[in-house]
Amino acid sequence: MMPKLDIEPGSSNAYHTGDWRTRQPVYRNKWPPCSQTCPASEDIQAWLALATERQWQAAWRKLTERNPFPATMGRICYHACESACNRKHLDSAVNIHAMERYLGDMAILRGWDHKSSRGTPQAQRVAIVGAGPAGLSCAFQLARRGYPVTIFDAQAAPGGTLNSAIPDYRLPKSVLAKEIDAILALGIELRLNSRVGKEISEDDLRDEFDAVFLAIGTQQPRPYQYDNRPNGDKSSHSVMSGLEFLHRLNRGEPMPLPKHIAVVGGGNTAIDVARCIRRLGAEVTVICAQDSHGNHHRELGTEMPASLQEVIEAETEGVQLIYRAGVRRLVRSGEHLSGIEIAHVDQVYDRHGNFNPVLFDGTEEFVPAGLAIFAIGQEADWQGLERLSQATESDGVWLGGDAVGKSKLAATAVGSGYQAAMSIMARLKGEPFVFDAHKKAQITFRQMPLHYYPKQPRHEGEISEQRLDGFKEVVKGLADDDAAREAKRCLSCGVCFRCDNCWHFCPDAAVIKTTAGYEIDYDYCKGCGICAQECPCGHIDMDLDPASARTYSAQVLDP
Repeated sequence: MMPKLDIEPGSSNAYHTGDWRTRQPVYRNKWPPCSQTCPASEDIQAWLALATERQWQAAWRKLTERNPFPATMGRICYHACESACNRKHLDSAVNIHAMERYLGDMAILRGWDHKSSRGTPQAQRVAIVGAGPAGLSCAFQLARRGYPVTIFDAQAAPGGTLNSAIPDYRLPKSVLAKEIDAILALGIELRLNSRVGKEISEDDLRDEFDAVFLAIGTQQPRPYQYDNRPNGDKSSHSVMSGLEFLHRLNRGEPMPLPKHIAVVGGGNTAIDVARCIRRLGAEVTVICAQDSHGNHHRELGTEMPASLQEVIEAETEGVQLIYRAGVRRLVRSGEHLSGIEIAHVDQVYDRHGNFNPVLFDGTEEFVPAGLAIFAIGQEADWQGLERLSQATESDGVWLGGDAVGKSKLAATAVGSGYQAAMSIMARLKGEPFVFDAHKKAQITFRQMPLHYYPKQPRHEGEISEQRLDGFKEVVKGLADDDAAREAKRCLSCGVCFRCDNCWHFCPDAAVIKTTAGYEIDYDYCKGCGICAQECPCGHIDMDLDPASARTYSAQVLDP
């Protein structure tokens, strides 16, 4: 009797079933959404993976490859990375900023120092104007690679706005100082009280250095138009800028305050000012032209720019907020301010898209205040840098940080400093600069079978019950065990963590385990796609098999 099938009994290894395949699985690393949205472009998945194994120092070194301020940014960064975290579609986002702070605090406590990535000293010298986060980030990257760096700053202490305008309850000055000291320990020369155009000229910078990076920040308050004090009196007893208030507070100057204070503005500076006022014992009302979070008044994009979490904290501390309102005029009783007349904002932006609130007549109301603080934005002060500010990279001059960027976040400034350093080094070497935009594919939660991951609670640092008692830090760091557990909540999006699912589920035993991970034996893989379907982290893609594509094309072309 003739057999029905043209095969013989025996091992299936005798038959190369891979010939049946039209698609093939490919292991492919992807860029997790947390890193995609991180302004400093940290490889968050990589350092969290190291933290999962309690390799704390290795995790800190991986993190500081891009961001030398983990203890600082872990406190003040508004962590856009967490908004993009895929885990929030399972339970809640990984507490990335708390983990960053944990590693930064551990580095300070244990005295870890930064290592140079290359031992060969470089001859070309680089000048950096501004010792804020952008300037220090750029200096850090250059110094690690052997470049002599000199930082010039007009202030008496480094740190820029981080030092002069961030309140202690958010960022203790000792934490910032220790992270800056660790950066400077790489051999960076710091010249304080050295304003370009005064202590050193633009020409001297161009003559003495092979490259110049301008990162001067925005420490000049935007002028406000309601300053109608009589007799040309410009004292600040009743009107001042938010930046001036924070600078004086951080310098330790005594500031007697009236019982009621109004803060005008809807950004993070306005909220910082308001929370500081509450700690000084006064009542405060924030007048914001934009809408509250999650709302908009006919106009899209009018949500207040301040961080939602900061607004929640402010309201918890007794800050009153009035939304969609603008200042009509300051109301005085003689030389003293008695309050502010406000009105409803009918339109936030003009037809050109510029912030230009239009007030609605007939909606006026009075807000009592003995002091008005305008926190309506900051600008760069280019005095003394007029010619350098017009130069280009082809002239050996780079610009970065808040002074030229739309985003005024500290983490964005850190990322700007990194990119500037990479561009400077490429030009000094005569090599083309490739912008680091992380073009690897991003992975979304829809590409991941989240049911494989058990739900786990998010770990938070404790919040002080005496939050208005002075300027002590409000939020505490994670405990050791909580940090280890929080790191393990990372889903490792798009990056293999060797769960063995592809190996277990492959019906053809085509997945081979190796010391480096997994390989596909394409002689036996039929391209069923089960491995990709069951990969929890979405590390496997199903690509069109090149061989089958060529065969199909040949059949189409050859009738």
